[in-house]
Amino acid sequence: MRILQISDLAPPHIGGIEKVVWRYSKLLKERGQDVTILTSKLRETPSRENFDGVDFIRVPRYILSFPNIYSRNFDIIHTHSYFSFFSLGLEKKFTEKIIIKHVHSVYGEELEEFTGWSFSRIFSKIERYLLTTDCSGFIVPSNFTKMRLIELGIKNEVFVLPHAPEYHDFPPKDLAREKIGIPKNSKVVGFIGRMSKGKGPQDIASIWSEIKKAIPEAILIFVGPEPDVKTSGIRGNSDIVKDILRKSKSLESVIFAGKVEEEMMPYYISSFDLYVSPSINEGFGMSILNSMYAGIPVVAYRNTAIPELVDDAGILVNTGDLEGLKNAIISILSDKVMRMELSVRARERASNYTWENTINSLMDIYSHYL
Repeated sequence: MRILQISDLAPPHIGGIEKVVWRYSKLLKERGQDVTILTSKLRETPSRENFDGVDFIRVPRYILSFPNIYSRNFDIIHTHSYFSFFSLGLEKKFTEKIIIKHVHSVYGEELEEFTGWSFSRIFSKIERYLLTTDCSGFIVPSNFTKMRLIELGIKNEVFVLPHAPEYHDFPPKDLAREKIGIPKNSKVVGFIGRMSKGKGPQDIASIWSEIKKAIPEAILIFVGPEPDVKTSGIRGNSDIVKDILRKSKSLESVIFAGKVEEEMMPYYISSFDLYVSPSINEGFGMSILNSMYAGIPVVAYRNTAIPELVDDAGILVNTGDLEGLKNAIISILSDKVMRMELSVRARERASNYTWENTINSLMDIYSHYL
């Protein structure tokens, strides 16, 4: 098969969708498929290149709205980009092209809080329209996202295709802490994600001084970059988070690791005693799954696809319930038996997700339409 994957961003830009598109492309290539990624051109990236057997076509962002220029010679067009939905919908209406929309998350009116921009009501209408343009079928990462599409009136087939852990080898906790330079006897709370309002780092910062009073040896690590608004469209909030911590006199116990190299991620995850995700919207939750696979208990908000992924492998609290978030973190950090029980559950649940199953299912979806 000749497969075109369309994505707003792709490596070297780091993000959840970019990693999934790259993982699909490499695994499909290993299965003997001919794969090309059409994506936006970033500074200092070539317009065309072949990397690990996968062809890249990088174009100005607006060209992703007209992918038909590049899509003629492909058997399957698998798009992860809203930009492409309208023109591909027209192409589907007048041709027999196989066009699969991959919807990683439905934002609706939550977009304002997630991105920091005040246009969510307008976007929710545009999003609904783009989702309902013609296509062969949909792929989503969770049953929650499937239900959101159905609620929007989608009549096409919707296939649920979960992701799988990115990392499989984790060093011992003591070695990991030595590697990144934190005391071995600390109680470490970890966060992985963009430093942006929608991911919720400000919520952790708001309760951190109270957690420190209850658990003096606690350390908080934020792993993740300040988003580049020019490429992601998302405003960062590191300065706001630091200001909250500074005012509560708890900044000195917080590490801002920023963008971490891929080979270092298992060390950071292994160093955690607890992973916290106060995100307001997760179509799946890759960082949560990675932490669970390492046996790290999770505290998260009970929204979107998070309960489906975490289930009994952590503690879920209502979105925005800072008191509940604080109490859950303190409870797990204070109770070694609870941490061990949640650790076992987390690892067991995460082990059910494998890339082998995912790519087999993706090949079945493609074959369904050929």
